[in-house]
Amino acid sequence: MPDTLAVLTGDIVRSSALDPAGLEAAMAAVATAAEEAGSWGRGPSRFARFRGDGWQWLAPDPRHALRAALLFRAALRAEGRSLDTRISIGIGPGTLPAGADISAASGPAFELSGRGLDDMGRARRLTMAWAAPPSSASERRAIVALVDEIARRWTPAQARVLRAALQPDAPSQLEMASTFGVAQQTVARHLRTAGAGPLLQAIDAFETAP
Repeated sequence: MPDTLAVLTGDIVRSSALDPAGLEAAMAAVATAAEEAGSWGRGPSRFARFRGDGWQWLAPDPRHALRAALLFRAALRAEGRSLDTRISIGIGPGTLPAGADISAASGPAFELSGRGLDDMGRARRLTMAWAAPPSSASERRAIVALVDEIARRWTPAQARVLRAALQPDAPSQLEMASTFGVAQQTVARHLRTAGAGPLLQAIDAFETAP
């Protein structure tokens, strides 16, 4: 039977307003985040770019799919206030090709993810669907809607700190301050004004829900 997979499909918001160099920088930020989140599990992780401003990523652990989606958005916002990506998460069975080409993969997880992006309205930046919805699906959808709204408000400075805070084994505020060359109070302020406390609680609830 095909494995249960989490597939994220996305595109850059308002990519037509970016010059070629700007679009390449945005896609590089997404690719770097994908590589970073690729270590969050024991399963395979594969990233591919398509249709110019589009991309797709296979998560190594479906449990961390929402956390990874927010990491991608933080990586982009850290590069500029106007940068963001729409993301559709599909969770379900899927079959991977023997090689690294994710475009040859198939199954409901890939279909749900791609269809969700095609059907996403302008009011949303993040959505999730399951081939077999869990009993907690309504609660999970509410969490997705909540974190989507929070992520829209991040400043680049907040996003840089949140990118570190979103790691499953996140560093302490003192360690973040040392990395970014700022005071610990600055890190704390960015986390507070970005809503990091409720955001991380929501992610933890999502990842531990039955």
